Amino acid sequence: MLKNKVPVLFLLAAFNLLILSDIFSQKKIRTIVVDAGHGGSRDPGATGQYENSLRSKEKDITLAITLKLVAELKKQMPDVNVRPTRTTDVYQDPREKARLANEFKGDLFLCIHADSGPLKQGKRQIGTREETRYKITYKKVKKKKVKISTPYTVTVPVYEYFKMPLTRSGTSVWIFAAHKTSDKLKAILDGGEDFEIETDNVDSTEEVMDMNSPEMKTLAQIYASRFQLRSDKLAGFVNEEVEKTGRNALGISQRQKGIWVLQATNMPAILIETGFINNPEDERYLNSEKGQQELAESITAAVKRYKDQVENANKSAAQTETQKNKDEVSTPAELERPTKDTKILQVKSDKVKVEIYDDGEIDNDIVSVYFNKALIVANKALTAKAYSFNVELVPGKTNELVLYADNLGSIPPNTALMIITDGVNRYEVRLSADLKNNASIRFEFKSSKP
Repeated sequence: MLKNKVPVLFLLAAFNLLILSDIFSQKKIRTIVVDAGHGGSRDPGATGQYENSLRSKEKDITLAITLKLVAELKKQMPDVNVRPTRTTDVYQDPREKARLANEFKGDLFLCIHADSGPLKQGKRQIGTREETRYKITYKKVKKKKVKISTPYTVTVPVYEYFKMPLTRSGTSVWIFAAHKTSDKLKAILDGGEDFEIETDNVDSTEEVMDMNSPEMKTLAQIYASRFQLRSDKLAGFVNEEVEKTGRNALGISQRQKGIWVLQATNMPAILIETGFINNPEDERYLNSEKGQQELAESITAAVKRYKDQVENANKSAAQTETQKNKDEVSTPAELERPTKDTKILQVKSDKVKVEIYDDGEIDNDIVSVYFNKALIVANKALTAKAYSFNVELVPGKTNELVLYADNLGSIPPNTALMIITDGVNRYEVRLSADLKNNASIRFEFKSSKP
């Protein structure tokens, strides 16, 4: 296996590229790893246990969906190497799954599961039976108290007990929790020889990097953070594609325990809980050919959107300036969401500076920003510290800045504070967006010149 070789003097440049470059300036998506959760007699996963369930086993459902997903990915993206971790009913330790994904040098890790939850116990009367009971009385006999038991018969109900089905249904998407970034960092550093620094196609020289050096650990930590954001972006696409089918899309969550493979893979990774195996409607859906194929197609559509955005990001950035002068620009998929929160802002210069913050409590809001349909900020986590960029208004046309919510943060909806300056005045604009609606600012240029 070839060692990664990066010059010492080049490290600083690479470091700057990692920090300053767009979240999607990564290599092409060449390999996708798909994992069917659970497997084998040792680990069946969740099972259908409510009364009159199909007695489904999660391991069988995940394998069926995975095989359809692998086939659909290969069909729609023939240039991508799609690698399943298992194709039969076998047990794999989660560490083995992560090892395989890293060994395959995956660029994405898709983990397929089915959800469940604790079932409540119900009871109902199914008949009656006769029961003998005894009435206790006492009688004095020669100054002694004697106990007398008198039998009598009563009719009592007979009950049977059963497990009640879950009422919750739908598909959810999970990413590794932020506090688990250290595990992601370990996976990157453990990968050592497989770790690749993004250098915008600048050639390396013959000096071998020490994976345990402080510099390399810093770079790896940036990558771990990036994987978190990329995972969140892909998860958002999956949630949107599932919602398009009319199925209940439950959004994106960060599970604190139980999804070790997401932390231990050296790539963006998501886990898809396709449905609730102990909900009758979901169980039938997950076992049906139609449901399995629909999920496979929805996930594939999301992966294609992610792949297109990853691979076209640099091109989009380079074309931003030329697109400003075009009357018509093709509409990105993200702008297909309706815009319900629109602010009109009159400015006195065609050159505007925008500073964007998380509005209110910092809750991990992640946004993308489009200006005149061109992507200028991708998958940015908002904080109390400003993220700044400049836009140049195009004379004679409507200039619109659109805020796209990549997630809802921990406190929905996604909110942003924008401080806008035009060289003369300063404006504060608050926008609110969610996974169904965008928000925007429309600029009206009013020159201050006589």
